[in-house]
Amino acid sequence: MKLLRIVSIKIFPAIIVIFLCLGCRAFEPVERLKDSYDPYRGGQYKAALTDWSREARIYRGLDVKLIADATFKSSKFIDAYSNEYARAYKLTGSEKTKLLKDQKNAALVYNDFLLAAYVPDKKLNDFNKKDSIWKIYLTAGTGGLIAPLEIRKIKQVDAVTTHFFPYITPWKSVYMVRFSATSPAARKSMIDGGAENIKLIITSVLGSAEMVWE
Repeated sequence: MKLLRIVSIKIFPAIIVIFLCLGCRAFEPVERLKDSYDPYRGGQYKAALTDWSREARIYRGLDVKLIADATFKSSKFIDAYSNEYARAYKLTGSEKTKLLKDQKNAALVYNDFLLAAYVPDKKLNDFNKKDSIWKIYLTAGTGGLIAPLEIRKIKQVDAVTTHFFPYITPWKSVYMVRFSATSPAARKSMIDGGAENIKLIITSVLGSAEMVWE
């Protein structure tokens, strides 16, 4: 009995050490799983997406007629987007510089919005068609309504698109809504550093919704 007790006393600390070591390893997958919940790896993109995205809904009584999410591709959003794209695809310094330059140059000419829309009646989810029941307008400050230059439906929504715009679901159709960056009347930038109450307006006989960036 004494021999058994001595062996047990000697083995017990060893078991504790082994258990602690295994415990450390057991936590490693948990930490990796925790990291996987943040696809942006702690970067600034998630905050930028929140700052420059809005949601709007149209109801008739208790019935939803439209759920729409939109992201304004502002200059600040483009910075965060380019950084995240460069991180995800491990771009070189020159490749990242070119990407950012191309994005910024496009923003000088156009004000682009990515729009993801759910309409219960799929036949009415046709924002890109000329005879659509929906109209989309943009206003900034005290300016009037500006119609888009183009509404293009994105037919192939891939993993890249959903990575950058996670509010996209299989039930939503995705569009690129493009406006001129300059006011036709004033011939100057429609959205500048001092612009307030930038509004994307979606309207139809079913109702109207506004998304506001202040």
